[in-house]
Amino acid sequence: MEIPRLSATSTDDELRDALDAAGCCLIEHAVAAEVMDAIAAEMAPFTDSTPFGNTDFTGAGTRRTGMVIERSPTFREHLARHSTILTAGDHVMSHAPVWVLSFAHYFELFPGEPNQMLHRDTWKYGAPPLPFEVDVNALWAVSDFTETNGATRLVPGSHLWDDERRPGPSEDVGAFAPKGSVLFYTGKVFHGGGESSGDGVRLAINTQHSVGWLSQTEQMLLEYPPAIAADWDDDLIRFIGYQRLGPALGHWRNAEDPFIAIEEYRAQQS
Repeated sequence: MEIPRLSATSTDDELRDALDAAGCCLIEHAVAAEVMDAIAAEMAPFTDSTPFGNTDFTGAGTRRTGMVIERSPTFREHLARHSTILTAGDHVMSHAPVWVLSFAHYFELFPGEPNQMLHRDTWKYGAPPLPFEVDVNALWAVSDFTETNGATRLVPGSHLWDDERRPGPSEDVGAFAPKGSVLFYTGKVFHGGGESSGDGVRLAINTQHSVGWLSQTEQMLLEYPPAIAADWDDDLIRFIGYQRLGPALGHWRNAEDPFIAIEEYRAQQS
């Protein structure tokens, strides 16, 4: 199976159908290339202090720089709650009362990096497999994704596999895409970073989204306390976790909505 490819003018139904059939989907030119150039410029001052990976999985030739939501105003404005993100999340995680942004990192994959092990993102929970999806993730092409700069490899359709099945040596395909594109894949889809055999550095932003009753990959409320988040859009603030996460989950203080912490901080500053 190939990765379904859509355009910026494709319908929400086409995106939903692609995710159902393949567990993944690539939308070419979802945003303008200039948006990605602005994000790269905003993140550049922070990347040199980011350590490279120290395991085979994290990659000695890969840097993952965090705090993207604070460090990149362009990301906050254009990508964090992009309409395709909301469509994909509402569809894949419709069974959950709430779903949230779980992770946002800026990736640099350098020449010489080998293929990453194919894996499912749901493995991060260390829990028995569930019969439904709890994640849908996105990889934004901040630079072109090519065959020689480590474009992510996926196994379309693997979200429907039995838990014991593993990919064969020729079942993965490369997500080659121009700058400004976005690759969606559910938590059960096998995928991994590709081999970088050329001269360029592949730049990407990876965002992960999960049902509200699971721990976020990042401790968002520690990374973005009210003093940092209070000036952001209310929907984005709730999206990172300042909300109730279920009928009786995620309360703060005296069984209050965590968004009250933002309102109280704003009142103190006024």
